[in-house]
Amino acid sequence: LKGKLIYVMSKSIQRGAVTGSSSPRLHSVVAASTGKRIASVLAFTVIYALCFAAIKTGLAFAPPLFFGGVRALIGGGALLGLLVVLRVPLFPARGRWPLVLSIAATSTTIGFGAMFLSPGRAGAGIASVLGNTQPLFAVVLAALFLGERATRGKLTALALGLAGVTLIAYPALAGANGYGIWGAALALAASAGTAAGSVLVKRAGLEHGLITTAAWQLIAGSLPLLAISAIAEGGAAVTWNLEFIAILLFLALVGTSFATALWYWLLQREEVGKLTMFLFLVPVAGLAIAGFVVGEQIGLLEIGGAVLTVAAIGAVIKEEWHKPAEIS
Repeated sequence: LKGKLIYVMSKSIQRGAVTGSSSPRLHSVVAASTGKRIASVLAFTVIYALCFAAIKTGLAFAPPLFFGGVRALIGGGALLGLLVVLRVPLFPARGRWPLVLSIAATSTTIGFGAMFLSPGRAGAGIASVLGNTQPLFAVVLAALFLGERATRGKLTALALGLAGVTLIAYPALAGANGYGIWGAALALAASAGTAAGSVLVKRAGLEHGLITTAAWQLIAGSLPLLAISAIAEGGAAVTWNLEFIAILLFLALVGTSFATALWYWLLQREEVGKLTMFLFLVPVAGLAIAGFVVGEQIGLLEIGGAVLTVAAIGAVIKEEWHKPAEIS
């Protein structure tokens, strides 16, 4: 899937750069089958779940803002390297810079910053629940700015998804560890920032220049994180061992470069509200990883939450996913 996606995007970028018109190959991808679209979203969900686990592990080696900023900077640089290999223009058109900077501020500076800060300032349960409320923000923002309808299926999915995530996180919510209001606010800010960035990408329409926009928004968004880190975290040590470097490269290359391009690609083909519902599966994927890879015991509450979450996704698929993607 990853290799095919990169190949198709590469050809689309090359043809768009030369002709300035929509690529036939790109149009064939837009009309991709239901199965391929769902498989792409599920692949993104699994990567996203792995990223959360990697972030929690990596925070033992580096302060959060520095960690998030370097992740975004390396990820954006890798995408620029891809553009060099493809021999296409490295910079977006002058009129695209306001869009790039807006996405950078929401998705990367706010989204990444809050995502990396919240685990250390909120209980695990609160971070799990509030950090996965992006679908709620996305449905509201998409209705306001994109004209997407808050249908019965979406509202049902929201209710089931939020209930499922809460059940999955309940053991941590009921634990002895307390949490502060700032931790909860940061977890919400991470969800809101990412949702706002998704709406901006969808509204702009990035049939051409998708990789360029993704690269520069990551680079531009990383700079404030690194600047604030230099002021607020200047005295914090970074442990540059093999484990941290491996985690950082995974987050930057797979969890950022590839995942961001994949998400932008999907946003051109589906409604924001519908796509983000699948992010409710992130805690479910995290449970599966914990159970089958780490060997953690999974209780009845977590199983019940997973069932509700899968039912939420089923509500979205049943109502809308059978519709063919539109070609603009």
